[in-house]
Amino acid sequence: MPKKSLTKEQDVFIVGGILAVLGLYVILSSHDLLSGFVLLGLGIVFMASSSKELRKRVFEFFFSIFKDLWKILSHSK
Repeated sequence: MPKKSLTKEQDVFIVGGILAVLGLYVILSSHDLLSGFVLLGLGIVFMASSSKELRKRVFEFFFSIFKDLWKILSHSK
């Protein structure tokens, strides 16, 4: 039975998943937050670039975080 080859989008999504898992591993094992978040962020960006729907969801997720931060910061004055 021949193997089904992966598409470019699937390859990018897999690489993003590996980077995200490595980022979580770095955060949990060495408590190096900067390196861990860089790897995690790169992984999320790679995964989001593989699909329009996922890109839209990631954008909405980060936008909601920034909206909530804006509300918190604007009410603290």
